[in-house]
Amino acid sequence: MGFSVSGSTAILFIAMFVSFGVMYTASYNGFERVSDAKGEEMDQMLTQRNTELNITDTSYSGGNLTVTVNNTGSTSLDIEDTDVLVNGSYVTDSDIEARDVDGDVNTTLWLPGETLTVKVNVASPARVKIVTTAGVADTEVL
Repeated sequence: MGFSVSGSTAILFIAMFVSFGVMYTASYNGFERVSDAKGEEMDQMLTQRNTELNITDTSYSGGNLTVTVNNTGSTSLDIEDTDVLVNGSYVTDSDIEARDVDGDVNTTLWLPGETLTVKVNVASPARVKIVTTAGVADTEVL
């Protein structure tokens, strides 16, 4: 065996070693991303299972719809991430006149056992739906 055969064998060995290193790194990073995504999905499912709400009262007077909702689950919710739909249409923040948790208008946190009251400017509502960040919702037909 001459030098050219030994040199080319060494070059092929080094190339295989480098390509294996690149392949291993890419595979490991892909596996890690999938594992992280599955973990986040499990956390979201747990939050969804622990979230529950109940519309306890609705009233409509003079163009204002008032909805009272209890957080009956064990998850703390953000009222700014809680959506209101009236007659199947999304209510924007500009249509929400007031929002408070147990009378406190300065909080954005809606803890378990607390009551959220939302006042919405809307004409002739027939149905209202409250949807949380986790996708849990309650609907009331007026």
